[in-house]
Amino acid sequence: MDSIIPEGRSVLRRMPADGSGKTGFCQPGGYVALMAEGMEEHVLSVARKDADRALALVTQGKTSRYELIQVIAYLVQSSRAAVEVAELRQERLDALD
Repeated sequence: MDSIIPEGRSVLRRMPADGSGKTGFCQPGGYVALMAEGMEEHVLSVARKDADRALALVTQGKTSRYELIQVIAYLVQSSRAAVEVAELRQERLDALD
């Protein structure tokens, strides 16, 4: 019997990373998917706040080397998480085609 799922299309939605190193999936449109959307929005909100804090720290003029290293580390983490959100959203857009 042939599958009713179109070839090459995933029926599951990949969720944002939770730090465990494991990839999570959920059904699109359900309660867990709604929670995943909230997680994505939180990741983007944190990235915006980290960028604002970094800019404020750098422009204050009396920033130590240690503080700059720390702010760069936070920005790297936030940037990676925001890129993952963008990739997740692209996957969902691609699935619509």
